[in-house]
Amino acid sequence: MLTALLIQQGLFALLWVVLGALRMARRSAWHWALGVTAVTGGLSLIVLRDVTPRWLGFWLSCVLLYGGFVLLWRGTEIFARKKPADRAHAIGFVLYCVLLAWATWQGPAWTFVSVGSAPLGYVLWRTAWTVQSRLRDEFGAPVSVGCAMPFWLIGLVLVLRGTLAPFVPQLTGTSVHSAGAGNLGTALVFVGCGLVINLGLVALVTSRMLRRLQRASDHDGLTGLLNRRGIHARLLQESRRLARHGAAYSVLSIDIDHFKRINDQHGHPAGDAVLQALGRTLVEAGRDVDLAARAGGEEFWILLPGTTADGARRAADRLLQAVRDMRVQVAGADRPLTLTVSIGIVTADRPNDLLEAVMQRLDAALYRAKQAGRDRIEAAQGVAASNAPQRAVTT
Repeated sequence: MLTALLIQQGLFALLWVVLGALRMARRSAWHWALGVTAVTGGLSLIVLRDVTPRWLGFWLSCVLLYGGFVLLWRGTEIFARKKPADRAHAIGFVLYCVLLAWATWQGPAWTFVSVGSAPLGYVLWRTAWTVQSRLRDEFGAPVSVGCAMPFWLIGLVLVLRGTLAPFVPQLTGTSVHSAGAGNLGTALVFVGCGLVINLGLVALVTSRMLRRLQRASDHDGLTGLLNRRGIHARLLQESRRLARHGAAYSVLSIDIDHFKRINDQHGHPAGDAVLQALGRTLVEAGRDVDLAARAGGEEFWILLPGTTADGARRAADRLLQAVRDMRVQVAGADRPLTLTVSIGIVTADRPNDLLEAVMQRLDAALYRAKQAGRDRIEAAQGVAASNAPQRAVTT
């Protein structure tokens, strides 16, 4: 058992060291590497209790387990972007060491098992709760609950062991190396759940990295909005919904008027600030279900699911005014910049409206808005153009 334990836990400790060096959840990975190492040391001393001094095989072994579990808990808090409860961790560790020392040398035999086991189970339960509650929104309930389950399970075994110790001493024994069924079962659960716990943590780290890669592939790095690839995938979904269920959708195309003038007069950092500010305005002016994207350069798209031509026109009117009200402070400018946009609208409400044709009509509508004097709305397919007054860019 000792050899299998050392190999298994040693490989996972090495894995966390490597992941930490590769900056994959670096702070959490270092905590988990130290935690796994401490747990391995504690379990090894437990297995060797019959041939080691009492302070080493009993007191230090459990102290290492507790410290290792706290490191796993703290690493999980960091991974879940939760401020670690360092004061509680420190107080709990000191109290555990003191109580365990008393139980090891002064208390009855069952007190050592109770004091040594129940607090360990509590720490694992707190770790499980951190995983299940703090990571639910990011990974979903099935994943968070599944990764928390090994912590719940081994914590339950330890709490039950500590609770039953005063009443059923023959199930707990005096060391894992003895023939006590409770000790052997606990050791086997440690080995099995240790494997599952580490695999679950690896799955969380890997899943987060994949999500970041996915986000980087379909989001614009400057504004944080969807990029052309990301919005195109959502447009395809809406086009299929229209073909299957007749659910209409609309798209707005927004182009900043005289954007080149901003870059020429104030520099590209000012242009970037304007793009970021407009991106925020698009999100704030829309509904929760609307999707804003930077299609490229100074052109943005907004997908309006379930929106007819009238709804799209109202949304465009609100957006046109929201942009007029914007004030963007940039370095080197005497006063905040104001800007205007040209907006094209298209609505797809017929099952045979193909996405390519819809986007071509959208491009034509935006072109007409710019040709007609900018700072206005032009709609494809039967929505009247806006007669909004033209306003030049103030620099």
